[in-house]
Amino acid sequence: MHKTKISSHTGFQPLREVWLGDVYPESFYDVLLPQDREFFHHITEITREDLAKIERKLIDLGISVRRPEFDRVDNYLDDYDDLCKPPITPRDWALTLGNELWVVPQYPGGFTGFETTIKEYQATGEQVQVLDRAKPDDLCYLSGPSTVRVGRDIFADVPLDDPFEVEQFNSVVDRLAQNYRVHITHSGDHCDGIFCPIAPGHIFSTHYRESYQKTFPNWEVFWLPDTTKQRQFFGGNWWVDGRDYQIYSDLITKRAQNWVGDFRETVFEVNMLVIDEKNVMCISENEAALRELERLGITPHVVDFRARNFWDGGLHCLTVDIEREGECLDYWPGRGDVGIYRYEADSY
Repeated sequence: MHKTKISSHTGFQPLREVWLGDVYPESFYDVLLPQDREFFHHITEITREDLAKIERKLIDLGISVRRPEFDRVDNYLDDYDDLCKPPITPRDWALTLGNELWVVPQYPGGFTGFETTIKEYQATGEQVQVLDRAKPDDLCYLSGPSTVRVGRDIFADVPLDDPFEVEQFNSVVDRLAQNYRVHITHSGDHCDGIFCPIAPGHIFSTHYRESYQKTFPNWEVFWLPDTTKQRQFFGGNWWVDGRDYQIYSDLITKRAQNWVGDFRETVFEVNMLVIDEKNVMCISENEAALRELERLGITPHVVDFRARNFWDGGLHCLTVDIEREGECLDYWPGRGDVGIYRYEADSY
């Protein structure tokens, strides 16, 4: 088996090991009524089929893949004995920065679903912290999908509506700024749903952000088309092909309200997993985007994730890069030393 070395300084240096999320076994839904159980079985089936294809593609590209392991259903029940969201999008609660992996458990008792993997890392001396919001540990407030690592520069977004979260966020930023240039923005969104640095000097971005003149000076930006407008007519914040939203609306509200986001706001095409500077895994079948990748000498490996409009997650959300080759490089050596840089909205 591949011997893991936790190390990731960017989202585009050569990927060697990755976490890939998963859904619950169908037996976890046995407590539901048969008509409700059938819906979650359908979600499970199509999600599992596409995750298997994604895993095979990753392995074909020479990448070691780690998956959650499921034991007792009780490990995944909340205080009301309802199932928590499956560990389908580990990017939401895990982050690798340099030689450290930080994990925020989503289940009671500090359970993550990656217990075996984490213990293996720790047994070989790798730095893994399983965090605890109850303490609180301020690292819990550095959001994985809202943190973009580009060598000595870290780009982190924070919402401004919760003073306590802002205080905790500022605390961890002060710690990071001792070793990095930390750039703080306030768009209030998951950054990996807004833009993707795919190689040094190149970004794929959406309509949600207007400029990168300050944050990524002299980098070329390819603007992806806005694919959200065509989804507005569905009338809900989630969707599953072949299923009537209205019939299952009450079920989702009762059983899985916290499982879904709002797919109408997400440009899944930008939520890419960069394998290295010459290979990208993407959902996009947009011809202009594929031509742009090819112009840059990057091979797009297009895979489907049919349940993305239910889980509100693309390929980047489904994964956490654990090991990438390469050192912590300085892509803007003229910027000076470490510190904190703050930006107003729309002035990035």
